[in-house]
Amino acid sequence: MNKFLLVVTILFFISCGNKKKEADENSSKSDATAATNALPIEKYGSIAIDTFLVRKLPKKEMNAKFNTNRQIQLGISNELYQAYSYNDKSGVYYFLLTDHVKNVNEKNDTLYDNIYAMSVRVDNNKFKKRSTIKGEIDDQWETSIGFWNQYSQLFDYDGDGSVDPIIVYGTTTDNNYVDGRVRILAYHNKSRITIKHQNSEIADGRITKINKKLYTFPAPIQEAVKETMRNMVKNGHAVFADGWEKSMENQAVRLGN
Repeated sequence: MNKFLLVVTILFFISCGNKKKEADENSSKSDATAATNALPIEKYGSIAIDTFLVRKLPKKEMNAKFNTNRQIQLGISNELYQAYSYNDKSGVYYFLLTDHVKNVNEKNDTLYDNIYAMSVRVDNNKFKKRSTIKGEIDDQWETSIGFWNQYSQLFDYDGDGSVDPIIVYGTTTDNNYVDGRVRILAYHNKSRITIKHQNSEIADGRITKINKKLYTFPAPIQEAVKETMRNMVKNGHAVFADGWEKSMENQAVRLGN
């Protein structure tokens, strides 16, 4: 009788293991399907802003303030397509977004091969480059790159009087968002962290690397980053490793299955 119970117990655990494996595989397939069917990122969507500190420049004002000569002085060679200004306790700034067209595919979609963003500080009526963001596609497997403005934000999250930008960009491939890359950049005072994520249709291929300095940022900024990640998962633009939120609660610097 004891042997019989032992065999039943073993079979039970084997069955549970197989069901868990099957569930994980189904979840992986579901995640990949969501990324395949995800709606395209809104190319010219606006960044979410704190309207007390930040404003989006109308196109006419943007072109006048950052004319061709000023763009040359700042080292901008791509097309400038969006600009924001903010005035906080640390100074007056402009945040500029640019990109470069690669080609137009057979579906009449415009593809981009590199992006460039710049934070400019106004000092004694002079524009001084403060920081930059650069990104480009891997020609071997990626088709386009762009800023994901629907996930980017310009807010003072911790209430200290300074804007804490969260900027997101990503790439697509022939499989849409399934195996593209995602970058999340978060700022606090003079510090910047980057979260580097690789999407994949297989669970083991999803890798996320987190700069450990994120966990020294104020809690509201950390939560804003996590909420950004949740929204990307919800919309099918990113698939993170199982249990990623719990791992981040434990200050993980690498997420993977």
